[in-house]
Amino acid sequence: MFWFERLGRPLVILCTLLVCLFCVSLLWSQTATGRIIGTVSDPTGALIPGASITVTNVETQVTYQTMTNEQGDYQAPLLPIGAYTVTADMPGFQKAVTKPEKLEINQSLRVDIRMVVGARTEEIVVEEGIAHVETISATRGGSITSNQIASLPLNGRNTLDLALLAPGVIPSTVGGTTGTFSVNGGRQDSVTYLLDGGVNNNLLSNGFVLNPNPDMVEEFRILTSTYSAEYGRNAGGIVSVVTKSGTNTFHGTAYDYVRNDALNANAFFNNASGLPKDILKRHQFGGTVGGPILKNKLFFFSGWQSQRQSQLRTTSKITVFTPAELNGDFSKSSTSRGPDTNVAAFLQRFPYFQPDPALAAQAIIGCEELHQSRPDSHGLVGFKNFAR
Repeated sequence: MFWFERLGRPLVILCTLLVCLFCVSLLWSQTATGRIIGTVSDPTGALIPGASITVTNVETQVTYQTMTNEQGDYQAPLLPIGAYTVTADMPGFQKAVTKPEKLEINQSLRVDIRMVVGARTEEIVVEEGIAHVETISATRGGSITSNQIASLPLNGRNTLDLALLAPGVIPSTVGGTTGTFSVNGGRQDSVTYLLDGGVNNNLLSNGFVLNPNPDMVEEFRILTSTYSAEYGRNAGGIVSVVTKSGTNTFHGTAYDYVRNDALNANAFFNNASGLPKDILKRHQFGGTVGGPILKNKLFFFSGWQSQRQSQLRTTSKITVFTPAELNGDFSKSSTSRGPDTNVAAFLQRFPYFQPDPALAAQAIIGCEELHQSRPDSHGLVGFKNFAR
């Protein structure tokens, strides 16, 4: 009993780790995925039932097995996004292998295979029968891939800014923290955000919780209308983000995106006002790394980003009152260090504020009148004096 109490806690931790390790494939099935479907036929167009189908991820070499049914159709569901090849094998026919094709989020990629009669040891490459037009799902939307994310200019490195490339998505003018765009006229706080298949919405504001940096995003897809029943919660569009995965080779990136006012020209309105350039020094730096843990089975990918920014916006000079002016003395307030002519003209026109004409000509407000004309506790200015 004593040894069990000593080893109990480490044993529980070890069992938990083993359960997590063996349930990796189960957890992957909960992520944002796609599927590959198709039909296998012979040279005459006759359908081939019972053909063995192997779908292989090009980067990880993970395979998914299935077979054609009585109608010669096959389906490989719940596939993580990536590039795949499809292999068809049947006795009496040459083995057929398709070229790699990219599978996107929520896509039903059709890959039809036509097999040729021959020995199974022979192999042919199928280059036709792959449909890039979505004909299965009525969902409307668009995908932004990692190549587009890396190639397009992205000031601030906010991946979701690229959502504006999709039809029906416009910038929001409302402001706030719930989002920066609206979909098909919906509210900006009516968008569902998904991250690797899980809900990524803040329960209070309904904005997104976590926004991975662009180097960690494999793809994100925006569904604008007629999406299937698997999506719900909000009617203002679906934004599904999928992060990158490790592969059978180690790879990584390092970056530092720099903005510095020394590299910029002055702004138009600063030049017109005779002002210097605004100060902006920003560094967005980080890196990613990924690779195999167990080859062809278990992989890792991690990323990190940080930002250092110093910014100062230059504005026009603002004139403030001097201590003498706050006491009503504008005798040295002109550019020539003489009386302020506007104040002097006002005092000469309204002698109540300075009964002495000599002081009025020097633009000096009477101290008693200045004090009595200041706001009282109710915010009223000098009503008792004007009532006399």
